[in-house]
Amino acid sequence: MANILKKPKRKKMVDIIQPISVHLKDKEFEPKSIEKNIKEDLRKIDKQVEEFTKKEEKQFKEEEKPERKFRPKKFRIKTYVFIGLLLAVLGGGIYSAVEFLPKAEIKIITKKTEWNYVDSVIADKNITKIDVGQKRIPAEIFSIRKNFNFSFPATGKKIVQEKAGGKIIIYNAYSSEPQRLVATTRFATPDGKIFRLVKEIMVPAAKIVEGKIVASSIEATVVADQAGPKYNIEPVSHFSIPGFQGSAKYQGFYAESKEAMKGGFIGEKAFPTEEDIKKAKEKASQDLRDSVESFLSLQTPPEFKIIEGSKQFNLLKQEVNQQVDEKNNFTVFSEAELLNIAFKESDLKNLIEETAKAKLGTNFKIKTYNLEYGVGRADFKQGQISFAVNFQGVFEEPFNVEDFRQKSVTKSETNLRALISSFPNIQKATISFWPFWVKRAPDDIKRVKVEVE
Repeated sequence: MANILKKPKRKKMVDIIQPISVHLKDKEFEPKSIEKNIKEDLRKIDKQVEEFTKKEEKQFKEEEKPERKFRPKKFRIKTYVFIGLLLAVLGGGIYSAVEFLPKAEIKIITKKTEWNYVDSVIADKNITKIDVGQKRIPAEIFSIRKNFNFSFPATGKKIVQEKAGGKIIIYNAYSSEPQRLVATTRFATPDGKIFRLVKEIMVPAAKIVEGKIVASSIEATVVADQAGPKYNIEPVSHFSIPGFQGSAKYQGFYAESKEAMKGGFIGEKAFPTEEDIKKAKEKASQDLRDSVESFLSLQTPPEFKIIEGSKQFNLLKQEVNQQVDEKNNFTVFSEAELLNIAFKESDLKNLIEETAKAKLGTNFKIKTYNLEYGVGRADFKQGQISFAVNFQGVFEEPFNVEDFRQKSVTKSETNLRALISSFPNIQKATISFWPFWVKRAPDDIKRVKVEVE
C-alpha cells in the first residue's frame, strides 16, 4: 500500500546558461550604451536563474514530504499493536498468577524413635498365625526330587576281552504248555555263532486257534559265547536252539534279533579307576544338588525367606556304570531330594513390630529397619527352624497427611504454625508460599503440597 501511495520522485533540474559575451573587433569604437544594456541583461538573466533554482529546490523538498510523513504513521500503528499485545500477555499472566499459580508447600519431619530387637525366633509349619508370646511365626516346607545320569572320562587303560550282546525274541510254536529255559541256554546263528541266555526265562505257551498253533513270544538278553568283534553281528532272522536238536522242539522253538549285537572287543580299552569313580561320585552329587537347589528356588514363592541352615539335601541313590562308551566315558546315575523350610519375612516384621508396641506405644509403626539373620537350625521331623535375629529399626507414629491438608486450606502462616503445633508427633516443619505476594494457603487443596519425612 505504501508503494501505491508513494509519488514518483522528480529529479532536480537546473538550467545551465553560459554567460553571453560580445566580441568586437575593435573595442574602441563600442558604444557605451550598448555595453550598459548588455550588462543589464546579464544581471536579469542571473537573477532569473537564481529564482528558478530556488523555486525548483523548494518544489523538490515539497514533493519529498509526503513520503516522510507516511513512514511515521506506519511505525505508530505497529507500536500500538505491540503495546496492546504486551498488555494482554501481562494481564493474562497476572490473572494466572492470581487464579492458578498460588500454592503452599509444607515439609514435615515427624518424631522418630530407634528400637532394636536381638533374640531368637522359631518358624514352625504347625502354626498358622503369629504367636508373639512364644516368638513363633508360621513356616512352610518345600521339597523337590530329581535324578540324572552324569558322564565322566575314564583315565585308566587295560587289555580287555569283551563279549558282544543284545536282545532276541524267543518263539514257542511247539506246544500249548510254557517252556522253561535256563540261564546260558545256547542260541545259534545260521553260520554257527553261539549266544547264551543271561538269565533263566519262561517262554509262554502257544495258542491253538481253529486247530492251528499260533506262536507265543518273549524278549530275552543274550551274550556271545566268545569275546571279540566277530560277534558284533547284524540282526538275525532265525536263531536255533542246539539243545533241542534231535527232537520235535528243535523246529518249534526258535528266536530272532531285531537289532545288531554290540560290544565284542579284544584289546586295550579305557576304564574308570577308583580315583575316577570317587571324583565322579562327588561331582555328580554336587551338580545334582546345585540343580535341585536352582529348581526349588524357582518354585518357592518370592515372599518366602530362605536363610542359611534351612536346607536338607538327601542323596537317595548313586550307581556307577563302569562300561565306557565310544568316547571312553563312563556314567554315574544319581537321585536326590532337597527339603527347604522357609518363612515370610513380613510375618517376622509383624512379630517384631507387635513386640515394640508393648515398649513404645500402640500407635508406633516401623519406618525403616535393617535385619540380620543367624544360621538356622532346622528340624525337618518337627517341621521347624530356629534362628537368631538382629533387628535395628526406626519407629514413628502414623501421620494423616490428607487430614492435615484438609485443615491447611486458606490458613495464614500463623494459623498453619498453630495447626502444626497441635500435632504431637510433628518434630519440625517448614512453610513456603508462592508467588512471593501470597500470604495464605490456597483454597484449592490440590495446590497444597505436604511432604512428610
